[in-house]
Formats: sequence, C-alpha cells, structure tokens
Amino acid sequence: MPVVPKFSYIQNRTPAGRIPGVIMRFKIDKNLKVLAAAMVAPKEPENVAVELCARFIDAGMIEDTNENWGKSVLRATGPQYISDVCAVLAGFLYGDNSRPVPSDIFNAFCALTIMGDGNCPFCGGTLVYDDTEGHTVHDGDYYTPDTYVIDNYIYHCAECGKTIKSKEEL
Repeated sequence: MPVVPKFSYIQNRTPAGRIPGVIMRFKIDKNLKVLAAAMVAPKEPENVAVELCARFIDAGMIEDTNENWGKSVLRATGPQYISDVCAVLAGFLYGDNSRPVPSDIFNAFCALTIMGDGNCPFCGGTLVYDDTEGHTVHDGDYYTPDTYVIDNYIYHCAECGKTIKSKEEL
C-alpha cells in the first residue's frame, strides 16, 4: 500500500511548472457531495475538494500540472492499481486504509473532475476578458446620443481555450 503523507501538498506548493498560489481541486458536483457525505466525520464539499485531491497528489497518483484541469480522475491518474486507489480513498474517508470502499462511493470518485481554482466553469483556469456583446437602444434625439446596453461580457479561458459569455463582469 502507498504511504500517504498528511497534506504536504497544501503546505508546500512548489512543484515545477505550476502557477504559484493556485490550488488544484475536484469540481464540486453531486459526486463530490456523495463522497463528503460518506465520510466518518462529514466535511463541507469545498474542503473535501481540496483535501482529497491533495491526498492523491501526495500519493503520487495525480500529477500536479494544469494539463490535468478539466479531466476526469480516471484520465488524470493513468494506470493505477485499484487497491492502491481504494487504500488512499479509504484512508481519507474512514481514517483506515484497510476498510473496503463501497462500489457507489468508488464510482462517484471515478466520475470526479479535476479543476484549478480559477473561474472557468470547464477546467478551473483563468478567464481573460475579450469583448462585450450589446445592442443600441434608440432613445436619443438630436441632442443626446443613443444608449448602448451591454448584454454579455465575453471571456476565454487561458487554459482550455473555451469561450464563456457572462451577464456580469467577472
């Protein structure tokens, strides 16, 4: 079984090629909420998202690079022994590496998505402002110009390249 240090990833965040101060985490969705509820001492999903990801990074099963953002756990971990994955997962959920992990909990874990802590809804990367979309309201007259109303702010993600439209300015 792999030896799992206690949260050294969160305290010592200096791997090569990483953006300083960006913490990799799991996407907060229904699968993460299933894992949070299955813990012996339940925690908030926001804490589980960071701490569980840190456990797998410390165990060497997930590499801490932004190429993993937006990928599922199965793609990011690569080939691993299921017993090793279950040992780390059981150690986090129950505090005992030898306890079996139920199949519904394991399936929920396998469906998790790795994210950065930025504001891109697809990968957690950083959104960069591009443009605005809007329309002109013809309320002006000879002395006042027409009013331009902004409908959407357009951003693109620096990591995954997807375009995001938002009603509010981010």
